[in-house]
Amino acid sequence: MIKKIHVLFFLCLFVSKISAQDQIANEVAGANNGETKSYIAKDFPEGVYRTYEDFIEKNAINMGDGIIRKTVVGYKTLDRTFLADQVFFAWTRNDAKITDFFAVSYNGSLYIQQRYFHKFSVKEDKNQDGDNPNSYHRVMNDGKFFYLEGLFANSWSKAFAYGSGGAVGGTIGANLNRLKGVVFDVDKKETNFIRNCEDLNLLIEKYNGNKIECKEKDVDILTVRENIQKIIK
Repeated sequence: MIKKIHVLFFLCLFVSKISAQDQIANEVAGANNGETKSYIAKDFPEGVYRTYEDFIEKNAINMGDGIIRKTVVGYKTLDRTFLADQVFFAWTRNDAKITDFFAVSYNGSLYIQQRYFHKFSVKEDKNQDGDNPNSYHRVMNDGKFFYLEGLFANSWSKAFAYGSGGAVGGTIGANLNRLKGVVFDVDKKETNFIRNCEDLNLLIEKYNGNKIECKEKDVDILTVRENIQKIIK
């Protein structure tokens, strides 16, 4: 009887090792074939993610009804079912802004904090900034990367405008912001701002899509969304 148990044990151990080796071989083969990992926003459990590392490991802290969303303008409470692309998160108990989480998965939508757009940006985009670093942007499309949008401008230009002083300077600085697409490469921990048509074509080329004709330097957001949809899945 004991001999049979030993034989069964070693047989199970052998099968387990073979399965593990097959799994590793498949992963290596996938990497060698240039397969890109896919990230789906709804795969991230409901809750808050304090760090990027927590996010990657999907280690969420579920706050239940402990957090709510607020509008960026006016700081008004949003209905839980309302789809908003940029929000503040706040504690239900005292209405205070939540500022110390990398990402929040809320009612089926995934939000990433604006400050990380700058922190993770490639060298060419380090001058791109928004006005609300503690706000969160919704992942609007997902797959090979996350696609988000927001109002951003060249930080040097904004600093110059605000430096002119008074309400006029503030108005000029705010008006420099333009709605731009942002690509978050989760694996590389890297964000790219789509500032113009050339940026869009570089992204399309990176993901083996068909580049568009750039008649002008700027590119409208609808064209950006259309072409993102073609390459993201």
